[in-house]
Amino acid sequence: LYKGVVPTMLRQGCNQAVNFTAYNWSKKRVLAWKKQQMEEKHGGAGSVGNDVQLDHWQSLLLGGLSGGMGPLVNNPLDVVKTRMQKQVIHPGKEPKYKSLLQSCMVIAKEEGTPALWKGITPRLMRIMPGQAITFMTYEAVSARMESFGWFDYE
Repeated sequence: LYKGVVPTMLRQGCNQAVNFTAYNWSKKRVLAWKKQQMEEKHGGAGSVGNDVQLDHWQSLLLGGLSGGMGPLVNNPLDVVKTRMQKQVIHPGKEPKYKSLLQSCMVIAKEEGTPALWKGITPRLMRIMPGQAITFMTYEAVSARMESFGWFDYE
């Protein structure tokens, strides 16, 4: 029942940390760039308020790219998780994959380090579009809710 639970938890935690960190970092950079462009167009620093927002296509693009960062970082954990869950453990026999680190070492030694990224292409093809839509929707709904004053806590 709990085979591979540690790599699964690490994978999910790592995935979310990388995903949101990459999105927020990228969003700040794009917003700063947009603000600078608007200030240059409208008369210098301070001429534009803090109401600069991402266009829908920008949040879609940043969401997709940041959504791909998590799997690129955590794919070794996913490979180990899958192998630990798939292995059949026979009573009295030592399992091939015993722990996260040991499993990574066995896979790298027997198949080469790139084997830890097996399956990355279909994973990215599945995850990136979903994350792109999720972040674009989040930004659009948040902007709409802010326009209604739903986040005013003063």
